[in-house]
Amino acid sequence: MLRIFLLTGLTLWVYSAVAGGALTRVGYAYDSNTNQLLYTESHHERYSDGVLQRSEVIYKDPTENIFASKIADFSNSQFMPEFALENTRTGHEEKTRFIENKYEVIYSESKNKTQKESQIKYKDGAISDAGFDNFIIEHWDQIIAGKKFKRDFLVPSMQDFLSFRIYQDAVVEKEGQSLRLINIEPDSLFVRVFAGTLKLYYDSDKPALRIFEGVSNMRDSKGDNYNVLIKYEDVKSQILSVNE
Repeated sequence: MLRIFLLTGLTLWVYSAVAGGALTRVGYAYDSNTNQLLYTESHHERYSDGVLQRSEVIYKDPTENIFASKIADFSNSQFMPEFALENTRTGHEEKTRFIENKYEVIYSESKNKTQKESQIKYKDGAISDAGFDNFIIEHWDQIIAGKKFKRDFLVPSMQDFLSFRIYQDAVVEKEGQSLRLINIEPDSLFVRVFAGTLKLYYDSDKPALRIFEGVSNMRDSKGDNYNVLIKYEDVKSQILSVNE
């Protein structure tokens, strides 16, 4: 399914990291049409010398029951983390890891579907999962100056890469804030019709993600991906060892 491409929890890293420390933030995911709270996602990130090393995400339903989790390891690549996503409610799973110059991708749509596994050739500059945010942070000045980027994004369900474009739209008023809208969408118009566009709203003066709008990597009880608006609360930080 094209619409779940890089959205494995989609979400949210921070502009300035605590060197040798940890950062925590919570996203509140609302249904795009009804504004009903669907789930929350708690992100716990570990840094070493200001560089993101590991992210752990816990997904809870509105009654605080945990139904999914994700671990992403950025130690080998800031843009292409090794990650493991598991949704115990639906059986949806995505797992990746580096094997020499290849990227192993394991994907299962649901409990009743056969698991797919393959090794695909790593592409320089490619992006997977939440690596998109690190990419925006690193290229922030160029993006807000108007430069458009094209990059290959991993689509776990296809076990392959697709070309996406990343570009600034405008500074807009959203949820009572003045935010900079950056879009991520398939480069192909035909694919874009089916996959849609991810709308990422950052602070206007720095790459701190505040709102995500688009198709979520989380699914309902029928296995359909949610269309969401996710609001992120302020970051909390602690001085911790990355090995803690």
